[in-house]
Amino acid sequence: MPGYDYKLLERPRRRVLCPLCGKPMREPVRVSTCGHRFCDTCLQEFLSPWGRWPFSYRVTFSLLDQSDPSLSKPQHITETFHPDPNWKNFQKPGSSRGSLDESTLGFGYPKFISHEDIKKRNYVRDNAIFIKASVEIPQKILA
Repeated sequence: MPGYDYKLLERPRRRVLCPLCGKPMREPVRVSTCGHRFCDTCLQEFLSPWGRWPFSYRVTFSLLDQSDPSLSKPQHITETFHPDPNWKNFQKPGSSRGSLDESTLGFGYPKFISHEDIKKRNYVRDNAIFIKASVEIPQKILA
C-alpha cells in the first residue's frame, strides 16, 4: 500500500484471526515495527484517510475547568453521544468536489454550555479554552 511502511515478513503458520475484521486472515501482512498481523485489505482500509464508515464510535467531549485544583475541585463539563450510523452526518463524506452537502458538515451540541456558565468558573483562562475529545474505539480494532 503506497505511503505506509509495512511489508510481509512471514506467512502465519496457523490460522489466525484478523484483529480488524475478526475473520481468518486473508492475504496476511505483518507490520515490521510492532509485529502485529492483519489482512492486507483490512489494514489498507483502516489506514485510509477516510477511516471506517459509517462512523459509529462513542464520542465524549469535555470542557476542562482550568481553576486551580488546590483551591477547588475542577468541574469539567462532559457530554457523550453514540452516533446513529443511519444519520447522514456519520456517513462517509463524498469525494467529488461538486457534491458537498452542507447539512452533513457537522454534528454537535448547540447547548453544550451557556455563555453565562462559562463565565462562572475558569473554563476560559488567558484567552484559552480546552476541550478534550475522546473516541471509544472497540477493543477488536485495538488488539
